[in-house]
Amino acid sequence: LHTIHKLLQAHALYEKDVDYLVQDGQVVIVDEFTGRVMVGRRWADGLHQAVEAKENVQVKGETQTLATVTIQNYFRMYEKLAGMTGTAETEETEFYSIYGLDVMVIPTNRPARRLDQPDRIYKTRREKNNAIIDETERLHEQGLPILIGTVNVDVSETLSRQLKRRGIRHEVLNAKYHQREAEIVANAGQKNSVTIATNMAGRGTDIKLGADLDLTAEEAGLQIIGTERHESRRIDRQLRGRSARQGDPGATVFFLSLEDDLMRLFISDRIAGWMDKSGVEEGEVITGRLVTRSIEQAQKRVELQNFQTRKRLLEYDDVMNQQREVIYALRLGALERGEELKAEARRMIQAALEQSVLGYLAAATRREEYDRGGLHDAMTLQYLLPVDAVVDADRTPDIEQIVEAVQEEGEQAFQRKLSYLNEFGETMGATDADLQILSQVMLSVLDEKWKDHLYDLDQLRNAIQYRAYGQRDPLVEYKREAFDMFEDLMRDVHSTFTERFLKIQVTAPPPSPRQAQAPVPRPTRTSASDDLFPCAASAPRLPPAGRQEGGAAGGAGSPKPQVLAGPLATGTVPEVGRNEPCPCGSGKKYKKCHGAAR
Repeated sequence: LHTIHKLLQAHALYEKDVDYLVQDGQVVIVDEFTGRVMVGRRWADGLHQAVEAKENVQVKGETQTLATVTIQNYFRMYEKLAGMTGTAETEETEFYSIYGLDVMVIPTNRPARRLDQPDRIYKTRREKNNAIIDETERLHEQGLPILIGTVNVDVSETLSRQLKRRGIRHEVLNAKYHQREAEIVANAGQKNSVTIATNMAGRGTDIKLGADLDLTAEEAGLQIIGTERHESRRIDRQLRGRSARQGDPGATVFFLSLEDDLMRLFISDRIAGWMDKSGVEEGEVITGRLVTRSIEQAQKRVELQNFQTRKRLLEYDDVMNQQREVIYALRLGALERGEELKAEARRMIQAALEQSVLGYLAAATRREEYDRGGLHDAMTLQYLLPVDAVVDADRTPDIEQIVEAVQEEGEQAFQRKLSYLNEFGETMGATDADLQILSQVMLSVLDEKWKDHLYDLDQLRNAIQYRAYGQRDPLVEYKREAFDMFEDLMRDVHSTFTERFLKIQVTAPPPSPRQAQAPVPRPTRTSASDDLFPCAASAPRLPPAGRQEGGAAGGAGSPKPQVLAGPLATGTVPEVGRNEPCPCGSGKKYKKCHGAAR
């Protein structure tokens, strides 16, 4: 059922050239706010695989989250927070609610000369696109630079095709052509330039006006044409802000249609009814401040909904954040090592042994019902702890004495294991082998269990919403369930760490006589695909100076014999530069090795 749900979601809700691109046989996500490709990012829960199947490209394995944190909790880690942006005023409520930050508006350096024209609304998207092309052609004939802002890649390419039919030269800047971003932006303010861009050109780009432009005319400066209102007013303001910078003139206007997403969801019915009553013909435009204000009110409602969604997400992540702090504190202690690590390991062993004993004897209501032989075998099998005192009812009459006896044996086993590791370290020339191995075991257990816990929490958060049908608050239910899952996680961490550490055995092969006599340099292994000299890929090479393979560092396997650089066969020397490394592997420059005689 989950697979079918993801396939339907990919087929119906995710559009090519809007939410993602297909490049080099791979599905690449496009950021809806910035318009840029998100290299290396993949959707979770099988959604990315569903999109890959939809586009008939190679379906890769599903990724699993190893660590996660929301942007809000990430920023909260800093002791001091501050920022600067030109569009924070519309989100000042969220800044104060989430971060406790006030928003202060700083006046512009020079008076703004930008003319923001009222929105122009058409019935259909086709009429709107035709009007955009007509306006572009009119401004282009005056030699003005034009920036057309689109909401996605598909719209930008549609307008590009229409401009080509009109014979208007232009540049397209979207996620498909992001390599040429600097070049396109540098020329976007020149005379007669027309640039179609997604949100890539609406954030952080400074478009310089050409020196040959007449800035004293009635219509002057960079002309911004928006093809659709975004859900967030911030993104619309960012697009407007590309024009009339540092006191230069400029103008902006948005072309809308009743088929746009924002209009269709909120205010299209009301305006469509008014247009029908007024007898508006095809291609006729509706404009006015009243319409613009109605659109801004719709944007405010969407922003409020998005804010409530982000706030709710943060409340869920706050639950995970508390658990994350506990796990990361344990990881930090394991990385720093020291005596604190030994103390934490001892505490984990004590807790694991206690919960094992209590769990095994939980069903017994009287002392006579204790399965002492079974407990002895279980402790021996799981932790290699043959606690003989458990079998003797006189020495351990009740469960408290049994726990104490097992914990005492566990402490002795822990100390024996540390001594064993220290002795092994001394033979290998390592002074802190016990801490190194202790750290590795703890880190491996924490990472493995935390990864699985994140997956379980993600599944819980997706399913907990159905509790609302039973008149229960999903957030309260999530907190309760997540707390129980975290307690199970810590018990699992204690048990797994105790079992692995008390059973660990370390070995190292003895150094061979040849290794003991003299250190042997280790030849550098290369692959033919990475070799700078393909025709001499099989030529032996020497390692850089100082790299040797001794008995302690040899690891598993027999030592490789030392290979000296010899003369290259005639016809096998590739054409290389005089200052490049010699292909024989000597480490010398070619001009001082086999190229000296040439």
